[in-house]
Amino acid sequence: MTEERSMNEQEKLIEIYELLKELKGNGVKMKDMAEHLDLSPSVLSGLYTTVLPTFKKLSQTMTFEEALGESLSYINNLSKKRLLGRLDIMYEYLKNYDYTETKGGKHPFLRSLEEECAASVRKAEAFEGLYMSYSCSSSVRALKVEPFYLTVSPDKQSFVVGRKSVHNSIREGIGIIKEQQILYLLFNAFREPNMSLVTVYLQLPFLEEIKLLKGLYLVLDYNKNPIARRIVFVRKSERYSWEEFEKMEARLVMKEDFTEEELLLYNYTCGDSDSLKMCTLPSPKLDLRDLQLEQEWLELDKRRG
Repeated sequence: MTEERSMNEQEKLIEIYELLKELKGNGVKMKDMAEHLDLSPSVLSGLYTTVLPTFKKLSQTMTFEEALGESLSYINNLSKKRLLGRLDIMYEYLKNYDYTETKGGKHPFLRSLEEECAASVRKAEAFEGLYMSYSCSSSVRALKVEPFYLTVSPDKQSFVVGRKSVHNSIREGIGIIKEQQILYLLFNAFREPNMSLVTVYLQLPFLEEIKLLKGLYLVLDYNKNPIARRIVFVRKSERYSWEEFEKMEARLVMKEDFTEEELLLYNYTCGDSDSLKMCTLPSPKLDLRDLQLEQEWLELDKRRG
């Protein structure tokens, strides 16, 4: 009877470890689970990170009692009696865990985006306003000029960004500021429900008066292949105004029409070494020879451009 009981307890302990691993991977926090198990977050964390993985390993070569005793010796805030006394409760609770009990029922990465966007509001004031962005066109050898706005939402809960494309479509997204050095802009290139994520990374200078921001942006070209390019934001106004933003024009500027400023921007953003491109691979087998062929095709395309 004792052997059968130990084996049942052994299986449950290992299953509890696997359940904790699964739940944590899906964004459930230890403190949220610990509240319902009458355990402190530190005890549950110790079980997950130390006791249970050690027990799982040792139980392959030791008896149940030996493996559990050795595993519990690594922490000093949980006894064998208390662990086994709560074993069935832990097992049933974790096995039937309701994901809606987590904050908003959302994946942790989605929650982090919301939280970081909201936290960026207090840092956003220095960067609010209207900007004109300059980058290299994906379709022709020209300078792409597109207006952006950065502002705080009316409810003061998020840092909002918007872009007017050369197709005259306006898309809005979110801004996230990290440590006063990095600004991420995330938005959809198309109208819902289609989704094509545009990501802009901007370096934030240690200056009180911001005149321009420079960085990189990742987007799909017209053949739906990813490209990364340099981009420069030139500040046009420190105040956001929808009316003024609507008046700003998005356009492609050809070399023969460059102003002196646009020539400098073109030379910085549109050099051959300033882009990373991929194309649709030519062979369904996808081996290393295909990678070389892709490079050759891109070099040929570069020479033609």
